Amino acid sequence: MKFSTVNKIPLLLALLVQICILSNRNGVMGLQAVESPPETSSGTEEGTTETAAETAATEATPEAENEATPAEEEPAAEESREVEPVQEGPLIDIFGEKLYSFEFLDETTGQINPHYTNEALAGKKVIGLYFSADWCGPCRQFTPELASFYERMNKKRGKKDQFEIVWISRCRDGNSYSQYFAQMPWLALPPEEAMGARGQQLGDKYKVKSIPSLVLIDDLGNTITIQARDKIPQDKAGVGFPWRDPISQLIHTLVPRSLRALIRTQIQSLKRGVVGKLKALVGLGPKATATAA
Repeated sequence: MKFSTVNKIPLLLALLVQICILSNRNGVMGLQAVESPPETSSGTEEGTTETAAETAATEATPEAENEATPAEEEPAAEESREVEPVQEGPLIDIFGEKLYSFEFLDETTGQINPHYTNEALAGKKVIGLYFSADWCGPCRQFTPELASFYERMNKKRGKKDQFEIVWISRCRDGNSYSQYFAQMPWLALPPEEAMGARGQQLGDKYKVKSIPSLVLIDDLGNTITIQARDKIPQDKAGVGFPWRDPISQLIHTLVPRSLRALIRTQIQSLKRGVVGKLKALVGLGPKATATAA
C-alpha cells in the first residue's frame, strides 16, 4: 500500500509530538535525579552537624564534671583534717600539750611518735620527771635500773599501768636525744621543750642540782618527792613506792581527789593574787619616788 506525500504529513506530525512528550518526561526525570543528591547531602550535613554538636557536648560534660569535682572535694578534705583537742589542767601547765614516745620498727630502725599530754597521762596516778643526759656516766648507769623498776611497778597487783615517767632531756643535740631515747620505755618531753625554756623552768621548780634526778608528782601535779633517785636503790621492790611523807600520805588517803584538786586550785589562785599585788607594789614604788623627786 502506497501513501502519498500529503498523507505522510499527519504521521510525521504525530511522531514529532510523541518525541517531544518523551523528551519532556526524560528532562524532568533527569532534573529530579540531579537535584535529589543536594537534598540528601544537605540532610546529611545537618545530621552530621547535630551529631558533632552532641559529641562535643558529651565530651565537654566529663571536663565540666572534672572541673567541678575539686570544688566539691575541698570541703571533704577540710573536714578530714584532725582537729587538735583543747587541753588544760595541771599536767598541761607542767609538760605542755604534747609528749613523745619511741617505737622500734625493726631491730635497727625506730621512730618518735607524738601524743597529746592528757591522753598519754590518762589514768596515771604517779608521774616521774626524769632529768638525764647521754653524756652523763651516772645517768647511763641508772637508766637501765630505772627501766626495770618502771616495769615492775606497772605490773604490780592493783597498780598496773599507773606509773609513768617523762624524760626531761639534758642532751646537747637532737641526734644524741634520739639515740638515748631509744633506751627508754617511757615518754619524753619534745627536745626543743626539754632543752629549752620549759626544761630549765622545771629544773628550777624541782630544785634539780645534778643529774640523774627523778621527781615524782601525782595526777594533780602535786609534788610527792624530789628524791626518788635515791629511793630506788634503797627500795628496789617498791614496797614504799611512791614514798610519800606521812602527812602527804594521810591527806592522800583521807581527802577525796576532787577536794584535793579544789584545794590546789584555790592555793594557786591565792598565790597568783599575792604575786600580782607584790609586782604592782614594786612597780608603783619607783614611779612614786620619781614623782616625788
